[in-house]
Amino acid sequence: MVGVTAFVTVALGILALAVRPGTAVGVLIVSMMIWPEYLRVPMGPADMSAPRLIALALLIRFIVQGRHIRMNVCSVDYLVFFLWAWTVIATIMAGAESAKTIEMIGYGFDTVLMYFVARLGIRSIQDAGGLAFPLFGIAAFMCVMGWQESYTTSSPYVGLDSYRTWVWIAKEPEFRLGMMRAKVSTSVHIYFGMAMMLIAGIAWAIRSNPRVRKMSTFTAIFAAVGGLASMSSGPWLAIVTLIFCNLYILRPSLIKPTLYLMLAVAIFLELASNRHFYNLIDYLALNSTTAWYRTRLLEVAVAQWRDYWIFGSSGIDINYWGGLLDGRRHIDLVNHFVIVAVNGGIPAFLMYVFSHVNAVRYAAKARKTSKDPYRRKLIFFLISALIALDVSSMSVGLFEQPLILTNILLGMLVSAGVAWNEVPARRGQPSAASQMPQEMAQTAQQSSNVSKPL
Repeated sequence: MVGVTAFVTVALGILALAVRPGTAVGVLIVSMMIWPEYLRVPMGPADMSAPRLIALALLIRFIVQGRHIRMNVCSVDYLVFFLWAWTVIATIMAGAESAKTIEMIGYGFDTVLMYFVARLGIRSIQDAGGLAFPLFGIAAFMCVMGWQESYTTSSPYVGLDSYRTWVWIAKEPEFRLGMMRAKVSTSVHIYFGMAMMLIAGIAWAIRSNPRVRKMSTFTAIFAAVGGLASMSSGPWLAIVTLIFCNLYILRPSLIKPTLYLMLAVAIFLELASNRHFYNLIDYLALNSTTAWYRTRLLEVAVAQWRDYWIFGSSGIDINYWGGLLDGRRHIDLVNHFVIVAVNGGIPAFLMYVFSHVNAVRYAAKARKTSKDPYRRKLIFFLISALIALDVSSMSVGLFEQPLILTNILLGMLVSAGVAWNEVPARRGQPSAASQMPQEMAQTAQQSSNVSKPL
C-alpha cells in the first residue's frame, strides 16, 4: 500500500498547494480522513503519512508567502512546542528504547506541525470560509461510510489495517444497540467518532462566515450523525457537550451561573453519596462497565504518580496498573490527560492543560474587544468545540486523526484570538445577506447605517 499512499499524498498535496490557504487546510483534513492515516510512506527512520507530508508542504508555502509575519507569537505557541520537546527529552531521560524515542519525535508532526499550519493558514473569516467545501465533502462521505459499515458490517476500508506497520491488540468486531461500531478509515471506532465530532465543531464554527452558513450547517449535521455510528460513549458525550455549549451563545450571561451550579452539584453529590461524584458517569455511558474502567483508571493514575511524575514512564512497565484496576494483565490508557502525563510526566501534563487554558483566555479576551461580529461568533463556537474535546478526552486517548484535528482546532482558536485579520462590520443591515466584512468596509463610506456587533 506504500504506492497507493504515495499517490494519494501527491495528488492531494498538489491540490492543497494550488488552492487558497483556508481551502488548503480543508484539503489537509480530507487527506487524513479519506485515506487511513496509519498507512505510511517510509522515509528513513520515520514513517510519514499523507497529512504529515501535506502539512510540511503547506507550512513551507505559508512561510514563503509571509503568512508568519505579524502572527503575534504567544504563550500557547511556546507551550505547544515545548510540550513536544520536553516529551522527547523525558522519553530519552527515562531510558526508553529507541523505537519509543522515534515515536515521540514523530509525535511532533501530528501536534506542533499541524498546530502551526492551522495557525498560519486560518487568519481571517475568509480563510475560515475556505474550509467549508472540503469539510462538507468529507463529512458527507464519512457519514455514509460510517453508517454503511455499522449497518452492513462491510466497508471499502475493511482489511486495510493489515498493512499498518504497528500491531494492535486483536479484537473481534464489537456491536452495540444491535449495530457494529464503525471505524471506517481509522484504527479504532472511538477515533472515528472523535474525528467526526471535531469536524462537526469546526464546521459549526465556520458558519460564522455568512457565505458558507448553509453548507457548514449541513456539514456539522453530517459529521455529528456520522460520529454516532461509532457507537462509543466518548464521542456521543462530546457531541452532546458541543451542542450544550453552543446554545450559550443565545444567553452568554448564563455561563457563569451554570458553572457555579455545576460546582455546587458536584460538592453536594460528593458529600451526600458514598461514591465520588464523577462515578455517576456510569449512568450516562452506553456501557457502564467501560465507564467504570475510566473512572477507576483516573484513581489508579493519581495513586501511582511516582511512576511518571518527572520524566514519564517510558522506561518502566506500568502494565501492573491493570492488576490494581480490575485484575487484568495490561493497562489501556483511555484518558488523554493521563497519556500526556505518562509520556512526559507532570511537567508535560501542566503544559498541555495550560496550552488549552491560555488559548481560551486569549480567544475570550479577543471576543470581548472585537468589533467584528463574525470573528466573535467564530471564537465562541471554537471555544465550545475545545471544551467538548477536553470533556470527552477524560474517556479517550487522542491519536491519529483526533490528535491531528485537536491541534488544528487549537491553532485556529489561537489565530482567531491573537492574529486575526479583522475588518469591523458596519452598523445596521448589510445590503446583501452574503456580504463579507471586507466588502462592507469598502462600502462603509457610502452608507451611514451601522450594525450592532453580535
